[in-house]
Amino acid sequence: MMEPSIDLRYFWNKGVSYEKYKEIITLQEKQEIHSSDENIKKLAEYTRLNLSRIHRNDKTLILEESVTKQLACLSYKINILVISEGWCGDASQIVPVINKMVRCTDKLDIRLVFRDENERLINQYLTNGGKAIPIVILINAETFQEIAHWGPRPQPCTPFLQKYKSDPQHYSHDDFAIDVQNFYNQDKGHTISKELTRLIVKS
Repeated sequence: MMEPSIDLRYFWNKGVSYEKYKEIITLQEKQEIHSSDENIKKLAEYTRLNLSRIHRNDKTLILEESVTKQLACLSYKINILVISEGWCGDASQIVPVINKMVRCTDKLDIRLVFRDENERLINQYLTNGGKAIPIVILINAETFQEIAHWGPRPQPCTPFLQKYKSDPQHYSHDDFAIDVQNFYNQDKGHTISKELTRLIVKS
């Protein structure tokens, strides 16, 4: 349950556009890829890979007509606030889909905030006690009240995580990551856009 002290308008105003987000993580990657700190360097390597995924998704993702038609019928404005980081593989697959959805209608807008700079916010959206991202928060654009939130992955990825948690000795984190990535590659954003559209339209 979100604390009354969390002001979603504040975090929305603090957020950056999708294009600015890409600029920021591109600069982060260039600055940190040669770091002497191995942990920072590893995250930068993830960001580099994710940037290539983001650019590919920007070029190739196509929303289904059923999704675009539903979004075109929205009657009031919704702000979509995404908690993310450049090194997050799931974000590199999910955020471009949301951006495509936003571009379908003038009733949606997107801004992004960085998880590690906004601990007070992410702590209100923990997943099984962890700070998993991305977290997508749907906000009424007039009242700045939360409508719903979603994340960190589409529903079909849940069994992969459950399998890893229950038997990491025989199903490693690498196995989990491969299965999730294969899902994203095959699904091409359709499940993400449908799950989010259901929440948006339901609101």
